[in-house]
Amino acid sequence: MTEWNPPGPGPWQQDSAHSPTSQTAIMAAGYPVGFNRGFTETFARYGLLLNSLAMGVVNGFTYHQPQPFDVPGPDGPMSPDELHAEFGRRLSIATGVFETKLWRHDLADWEDEWKPRAIARNRELSDLPLADLDDAALIEHLQAAVAHVEAMAYQHHRFNMAAILPVGDFALHASGWTGRPPHTLLNVLAGYSTISASLPDEMRAAVDAIRANDGALALVNGSGDPAERLAALRASTPAVDDYVRSIDTRLIDGFDVVNPTLREQPDMILGKLAGGLVARPDEVRLRADAFAMQLRSEVPDEHVDFFDELLGDARANYRLRDERGIHCDVTAIGILRLALLEIGRRAVAAGRIVDAEDALDATLDEAASLLTDDGFNGEALRERANLRRTLTAAGAPRYLGPPPPPPPTDELPPPLARVMSATGFMIDGILGQLDAAAGDASLIVGIGTNDGSYEGTARLIGHTDDLLELEDGEIVVAPSTGEAFNSILHLVGAIVTDHGSHACHTAIVAREMGFPAVVGTVDATTRIRTGDRIRVDGTKGEVSILT
Repeated sequence: MTEWNPPGPGPWQQDSAHSPTSQTAIMAAGYPVGFNRGFTETFARYGLLLNSLAMGVVNGFTYHQPQPFDVPGPDGPMSPDELHAEFGRRLSIATGVFETKLWRHDLADWEDEWKPRAIARNRELSDLPLADLDDAALIEHLQAAVAHVEAMAYQHHRFNMAAILPVGDFALHASGWTGRPPHTLLNVLAGYSTISASLPDEMRAAVDAIRANDGALALVNGSGDPAERLAALRASTPAVDDYVRSIDTRLIDGFDVVNPTLREQPDMILGKLAGGLVARPDEVRLRADAFAMQLRSEVPDEHVDFFDELLGDARANYRLRDERGIHCDVTAIGILRLALLEIGRRAVAAGRIVDAEDALDATLDEAASLLTDDGFNGEALRERANLRRTLTAAGAPRYLGPPPPPPPTDELPPPLARVMSATGFMIDGILGQLDAAAGDASLIVGIGTNDGSYEGTARLIGHTDDLLELEDGEIVVAPSTGEAFNSILHLVGAIVTDHGSHACHTAIVAREMGFPAVVGTVDATTRIRTGDRIRVDGTKGEVSILT
């Protein structure tokens, strides 16, 4: 019987939005190190009354815990004087955050330093011809890939506050001025995160080159073996080759090495290019700008200038939400996956394991032993993989430990109130969902994101291979979505997910693409089957099962 002991004292919540499955050993060992370092640093830089949003792993599932600044340390609780001094220090930091608009500086640092450095390192590791490396060099590359995952997990979460504070701050202020629910105001951001849409900036040169070449267009839209078509397209169109080199080690979904990369699914890359060819990004911004003007007209005159400033900052930083995942973890984990698969192929050839994918469940030391130890126990890896799959199928408890305490009711000074409220709103919007399934046999209740209604045929996505079966206009029904779902967005009529809330990836792409979505339903994937006729109402947050 599986035991579910919390990873530490206090309440813990499972991160079903990002990690609804049990993780592999190599990810469970390294990713939380970078995650915890990044969260601790970003909270400290912005003066939050939290030390961290800590990550712990239980049976492969990741759990989070907001850790207050006054939690007792190794020397026991702080004295009243120490608490008062620490509160004052954090108030001073939060005050400075708004005076200097720290998120603007962080965005500039991301654009000028951190993102280019991550992209360069990704390219360096991605371009290595793994099959040509000797065993010693491959082990060295594996070690570098593991270190890169930890570094990219840190980099992703180091910029958390720059990504969420201006967005949450705008939504809460604008809600107070207009009386509208804050999550509905996020629609003003549609079109301002191109990395999340069908025509990201990084794809534009490739799409322009394809449009100018009838032969290239025929390869994208034609039939035949996807690998052969993509190879011919890359050979004939340098801009496409450069684009593919920049993206092909990204995971198609999720945040674990068990998920395939785009390099392994050339049809997905062709799908991304096909989506870019038909994208209409200007239409999305026009809708968002019209909504923003409507909101602006509802804001009292004395706050209009502040509204404009908050909206400008929210739109400028909004793209950080998905850019960090794509340029950091999603690519780094893909690089690690490909290294493990190359080790697995060599271990199969040596007779140490029977399936190359068994290497994905190895620890770092075990992966190295797969290349050197003829006595390696390959059956233990297979048993570990089977256990991980069994745990994934059974799922994990939403909460571990005691119930979370109620939020503090004491009134905070304005800078701390702003930073804490905006952060809480956005974290709940990313990690939240309904606590229990709601509705009946023909109605599923969730969290609506992006207004509107759409009726169509459901396509249940239980594995990334299912994305290849998606037909134009179908409704995606999945546990959650990740950045690489962007490759099929031009085909989607609507999305329904088990997990997530108004600021999750699904909500972002629904706004970017203009289709309705209902997220956080808990169990839509067990109540809807491929072929069902359903209606998705993003305004009400309801999914009707029609047949």
